[in-house]
Amino acid sequence: MNTKTINPQHLLFALILGVLGFIINCYPIPIFANVQLVIGNTFSIISAVILGPWYALITALLSASGLMLTWGSPHVYLIFSVEVLFIGYSRRKGLYPLYGSALYWLTIGMPLTYLYMKTFSDLPGSHMPFAIIKQGINGLIYASLASLLIVLIPKLWQFNGRSIARTRRSFNDQVTYFMTLMLTLCLLISALTFNYLFLEKQQTLLHRNLTETAVHLSSATEQYIENHKRVVEYAANFLSLANTSSNEWQPMLSKLHNNYPSFITMLIANDEAKVVAGSPGVMMLDENRDIKDMSIKDRDYFIESFHNHQVYVSPVFKGRGFGNDSIIAISAPFYHGNNATKAAGIIEGSLDLRFFSSIDSKNNYGDKELLVLVDNNNHIIYATTELGLTEHEDFKYSNDKGQYHITLDVIKINNLEATSPEYVYTKKKLNNGWQLYVLQPLSPLLKTAESQMLGTFILLIISIILTSFISRKVCQLLTAPLEIVANQFGQMSNEELKSQVIDENSSKEVFNLYQSLTASKRALLKHQLELEETVAIRTDELEQANKKLLSLVEEDPLTGLKNRRFAEDKFEAVLDFCLRGEHAITIVILDLDFFKKVNDTYGHLAGDECLRVVSGLLKNEFKRDTDIVARYGGEEFLLILPLSNALKIEQHLNKFKQKLSEVVITSPTSEQQFSVTTSIGAITANASFSNDIDVWIKVADDNLYAAKEQGRNKVIINVINEQVTEQKAQ
Repeated sequence: MNTKTINPQHLLFALILGVLGFIINCYPIPIFANVQLVIGNTFSIISAVILGPWYALITALLSASGLMLTWGSPHVYLIFSVEVLFIGYSRRKGLYPLYGSALYWLTIGMPLTYLYMKTFSDLPGSHMPFAIIKQGINGLIYASLASLLIVLIPKLWQFNGRSIARTRRSFNDQVTYFMTLMLTLCLLISALTFNYLFLEKQQTLLHRNLTETAVHLSSATEQYIENHKRVVEYAANFLSLANTSSNEWQPMLSKLHNNYPSFITMLIANDEAKVVAGSPGVMMLDENRDIKDMSIKDRDYFIESFHNHQVYVSPVFKGRGFGNDSIIAISAPFYHGNNATKAAGIIEGSLDLRFFSSIDSKNNYGDKELLVLVDNNNHIIYATTELGLTEHEDFKYSNDKGQYHITLDVIKINNLEATSPEYVYTKKKLNNGWQLYVLQPLSPLLKTAESQMLGTFILLIISIILTSFISRKVCQLLTAPLEIVANQFGQMSNEELKSQVIDENSSKEVFNLYQSLTASKRALLKHQLELEETVAIRTDELEQANKKLLSLVEEDPLTGLKNRRFAEDKFEAVLDFCLRGEHAITIVILDLDFFKKVNDTYGHLAGDECLRVVSGLLKNEFKRDTDIVARYGGEEFLLILPLSNALKIEQHLNKFKQKLSEVVITSPTSEQQFSVTTSIGAITANASFSNDIDVWIKVADDNLYAAKEQGRNKVIINVINEQVTEQKAQ
C-alpha cells in the first residue's frame, strides 16, 4: 500500500472495523475446554473483501490485539494477519471469502498453527489436534458471518472505491455461493449446538461417576478406619478391666496382632511412655537380641491418648524404631482397674497403608479413576502410582481452569504452571477430616471433543464441494433461458458495454440484459425530457408556494420569531447533534413581569411594541446559528441553546435581564415611555438528560414560577450533571 495512494476514507473505515473487532475479541464466546468462538475476526474478513489486503491488515492487527489481551499469545498476529492477506488477494482473483477461508486453513492456517504450538507452546501433544481443528472451524464460522453481513448490508457493496474482482462473476457463480454460504452456516450452527449438548451430557455423566466412586471409596475408607479404631479401643478396655501385669502384655499383643494383620506393627507403652510390648516381637530386640529401650513420649499418638484420654487417629507420618514406613497410628489409653482418671499407658496400632492400594486396584465402581487420600494436614496418605506422588508429603495442586471452559472441576498436579489441566476430579471429605480426591485424565474427554470437531470440519468441506456442484447444475437450468431472452434485444457497441451503470457485482446475464434493454430505453428519452421540463417548472412553482406557507406556519407574525411548534420540532435535531458530541443544552423560559399592567396602562399597541422590542433584544443577545429563539405564547418566550457553557450561561441570562430592564420603550400611540423586567427559569444539562422536551420545559417552568415567587426580575437556573443537581438563583 503506497503512502501516496492511501485513501483516508478507506483508512478510517479499516480503523473503525478494527476497533469493533478489538472490542468483540476481548470477549470470545466459550464453547468447551479451550474452544472459543472468535467472532471479532468477522470485521477483518469484511475489510479484506471490501477494502483489499493492506487495509485489512490494519483491521486484523487491531482485532488480534483483543485476542492478545485475552489469550496472551502473540501467534494471533501472525495467523490472522496472513489470513486477511490471503483472502484479500484471493478476492481480487475472483475467489469468494468462504472458499478462500477454507483453502487458507487447509493449506496454510492449520499447518502454521501446528508449527507455532510445537515450537513455542507448552500444550500437550494430545491436545494439539483439538486446538488446531477448532481454529479451522472458527475461521469458517467468521468467514461465513462476514459474507452474510456483506450480502445483507447493501451499502457495503456500494462502498466508494471498494476492492472488486478482476473478472465479472456469473449469475450461476453468485447463486452457487449464496446457497453454499447458507448451508455452511446452518451446518455450523447445528453441529456446534449438537457438540455442545453432547459434551455437556458427557460431563454430567462423568461427574456422576466420579461422585459415586468418591462416595463408595470414602465409605470403604471410613469403615476401614472405624473398624481398626474399634479394635484398638476394645484392646484398651480389655487391658483396663483384666488388670494384667506387664509380663502378660507381650503374648496378648502378639495374639491380637495375628488376628488383625492390617496393622503393620502394634505396641503397648506404660505411663512413662516407654514401649514395654511390641509386635512383631522381633522388632523389640536390638542387634544383640536385647530388648530395646524405646520411648514414644514425643509422639502425638501417645500425647493425645495418654493425656487427653481419647482414642486418637494420627495424620500420616514416618515410622521410627519399628521401621520407617509411612503410617497412620491409632492409639487408645488404658487404666488401672476402675480408676478412669489416671491412664496406665496406651496401646497403639500402625495401619498398613497398602490397604488403600488394594481398594484402588479392586475399584470397579468407576472407570480408570485415580485416587489421592490426604490427612487433616494435607499430607498424602495414599496416591495411585500413576500420579507419581510421594506419601506423607504435602499434596500440591492447582485447580485453576485458566482459559478452559468446562463444567467439571479440573486439577493440575505434575505441572502447576501448565496452561491446560491434567485431570477432572471430585473430592469427598471423610468423617475424620481426611480428603479423598477421585481423578480421571482430561484427555479422553478432549479426544471425544476432537473427534466431533474433526467430523464437523470434514462434513463442512464435503458440504461445500457437494453444494457447489449441485448448485451450479441447478443454476445452469435457470440462466440459459435468461441468456436467450437477453440476446433478442439487439447488440450494443464495445464502448457501451464498458458502462459502469450496473454494479460491478452484477452477474454477466443481468449485465447483458441491461445493455440490450438500454437500446429500447433511448427511444423514450426524448419524451421523458419534455415531461421532466414540465415537471421542473411545476416543481419550482410548488417550492416557492411551500416556502411562503412554511414561513407562515413556523413564524410568529407579530415578533418575527419562530413559534412554539417550530422550536419543539427542532429540539430532536438539536438533541441528536449534542448527543454525538456529548454537549450540554440550555432550555430557557422568559416571562415579562406585569405585562398585563402594560396593556392596561398604555394600550395593546404599546404591548405589541413591547413584545417586538423584547424579541429584537433576544435575537441580538442569542444570535448563534444554533440558537433557537421562539415566542412561546403571550408574553412568554422559549430559548433552546445548544453547546452551552454551564459556567457562563447564568451570567449571560443575567446580562440579558439587566439590558432589558434598561431599555426604554415608547408607546406608538401616546408617546409615553416605560420599561419592563423579566423573570427567567432555565435548565442546563447534558443532552442525555432526557429526549423529551416536555421534561426540560417542566424544570424550566418550575424555576420560572420560583423566580416569580421570589419577587420577579430574577434568573433561576438548574445546572444538572450525573453527580449533582445545583440550583442557582439571583
